[in-house]
Amino acid sequence: MATTPNSLVLEISGVKIVPQSNYHSGNSVKVKLLPNTKSPIARRTPTIYGRTNTPRGLQQIKSSHMAAQNVDSTDDRISRISSSIRVIADFPKPGILFQDITTLLLDPKAFKDTIDLFVERYKEQNINVVAGIEARGFIFGAPIALAIGAKFVPLRKPKKLPGEVISEEYSLEYGTDIMEMHVGAVQAGERALVVDDLIATGGTLSAAIRLLERVGVDVVECACVIELPELKGRNLLGDKPLFVLVS
Repeated sequence: MATTPNSLVLEISGVKIVPQSNYHSGNSVKVKLLPNTKSPIARRTPTIYGRTNTPRGLQQIKSSHMAAQNVDSTDDRISRISSSIRVIADFPKPGILFQDITTLLLDPKAFKDTIDLFVERYKEQNINVVAGIEARGFIFGAPIALAIGAKFVPLRKPKKLPGEVISEEYSLEYGTDIMEMHVGAVQAGERALVVDDLIATGGTLSAAIRLLERVGVDVVECACVIELPELKGRNLLGDKPLFVLVS
């Protein structure tokens, strides 16, 4: 393995992993396959997306994380969270750099820091409902709900909830998808926080807001660990505030 000032060469035999701490914006990623692999990989800078339904034609995104504008960049917890997020190249398909939060979950201190930062923001905002978007929104939403004394409501994909549901359809790059919530899970007038791990194009969060507002819930804010700002996902949220930790 060798490096030059403007490139990072990784020798791998399977999944192409770009360590977060070693990948900087402006660098190219050159992948050299080991002898037991099949075909060479094009030498190029992959595009970073965090969702499988993100449009391939959108502009490339820097992979280096930084504190979001609405958090204190001097807080040591932000750098710890940022450095614990791994970027995996060409997953789930070629040309995508996947923002992998599973490495954050492997670091108990970084995971606790993440939850603590959200709890500190919302514990005095009279939140009754924390709505988590399937599936990674469940990971962060449930502990936030417990800590602030709110109920946790899962927003799920079709045919995952056993009871009567209310549904909201939303657009993907090709076609549509549906988000569902149990009827009676929330009540008109309750104050809700919508949680997911990442905001890219904003379609999923926007659908969650519409679903909750249809039954009279006041959506106070949306919260994500990561934002890909170049995709302008927050534009789809209308006047709803968005709080993120790293972008």
